Amino acid sequence: MGFLRTIFAITVVFAHSPWHDGFVFVGGRNAVQLFYIISGFLISYVINTNATYRNPWKFYLNRALRIYPIYYVVALLALLAVPICNHKMIDIYRNLPTSADVFLIFSNLFLFGQDWVMFSGVNNGHLVFTSDFLQSDFLLFTGLLVRQAWTLGVELTFYALAPFILRNNRIVILLIILSLSIRGFLFSIGLGMSDPWTYRFFPAELSFFLFGALASQYLLPMWKRFISATGFEWLPRAGTYLLICFCLFYFLIPAKEIVKVPLLFSVFLVFLPLTFLYQNTSKNDKAIGELSYPIYIGHLFAIMILGKIIGHHYLTTPFMVAAGNVFVAIIFAYYLNKYVSSRVEYLRVRVKSG
Repeated sequence: MGFLRTIFAITVVFAHSPWHDGFVFVGGRNAVQLFYIISGFLISYVINTNATYRNPWKFYLNRALRIYPIYYVVALLALLAVPICNHKMIDIYRNLPTSADVFLIFSNLFLFGQDWVMFSGVNNGHLVFTSDFLQSDFLLFTGLLVRQAWTLGVELTFYALAPFILRNNRIVILLIILSLSIRGFLFSIGLGMSDPWTYRFFPAELSFFLFGALASQYLLPMWKRFISATGFEWLPRAGTYLLICFCLFYFLIPAKEIVKVPLLFSVFLVFLPLTFLYQNTSKNDKAIGELSYPIYIGHLFAIMILGKIIGHHYLTTPFMVAAGNVFVAIIFAYYLNKYVSSRVEYLRVRVKSG
C-alpha cells in the first residue's frame, strides 16, 4: 500500500508537468480518487480496531498531527516565495472583495473550505457560488498558497464525519447510495464530466471513501480467512506486486477510459486489502509510503522553484522537465518527512496508544 500511495503522488506530479499531457500511470484524477479509497480503508480500519478513537477528539488530533505540520511548512515557504516566484498573488488579494479575501485567508490557514474555493468566483465585486471556477473576474484558486491542498479540504470533511458513520454499516451503505445518486444527477444535468464536478464535489466523492471503508470491513477479513485456510502466505506480496504493475502500466492499455476506469477501481478495491497486509510485514513498503503525503503536498512548490531556476528552458525538453519535477519533489519530500513529519510522529503514537 505504501508504494502504491507514492506512485499515485508521483502521478499527480506528472499531471502538473508538461509531458504526455501529464497522463501517466493512472492519471491525476484517478490518482486522487484512489487516494480517497485508501483513506476510507485506513480510517475505517483504525476507527474500528483502536478503542482510543472512541473519543472522536483523539482521532481528530491524530489526523491533525499528520496533516497540518507539513502543510504549514510548505505554505510558509510558498508565502515567503511570493515576492520572487508568485508576485501576481499579491495583486489578487489587493483586487478581491473583502469577503473573498477572508474566505481565502481562512482556507489557507485551516484547509477547510479549500475545495469550495473551486466552486466560488467573483462577479461584479461580490463573492458568489459558480459551477465553473474559470467563469470569474478573478481565479480564486490562485490565492491558495498550496493549490493542490483543496483535496485536503475534501479529506477533512470525511474525517469530520468518520467517527460518527463508520461504525454503522447501514449508514455507510445509505450514504453510498445517496452519494452515487448525487453523481448520477450531476451527469443527468450535464455537469458530471466537467471540472470542478468531476472529482472535487465532496457529496459525490464520499462514495469513494465509503467503498474503501467497506473493503476494510468486509474484504480484509475475507482475505485473512482465505490466507489462513490455504496457507498462501505469499498472497499479499503477489497481490501487491500485481496491483503495482497494473497501476504503472494502466495508461498503456489500449481501451477507452469509459471501459478502463471501472476496471481500475474494481481491481483496486479487490486487491487493496492484500496491499494493506503486505505493508504490515514490509518495512520498505511502509517507509516508501511515508513519502507520499510530502510528495503530494510539496510538489507544486518544488516545481515552481525548479521552473524559476531553469527559466526559459522550462518547456524545451518536456520529458526531462517532468523527470526533474519528480526528482525534486521526492528530494523535497524526503526532507519534509525527515525534519517535520518524523518529529511529530512520536506524538501521533502517543495519541494512538491512548
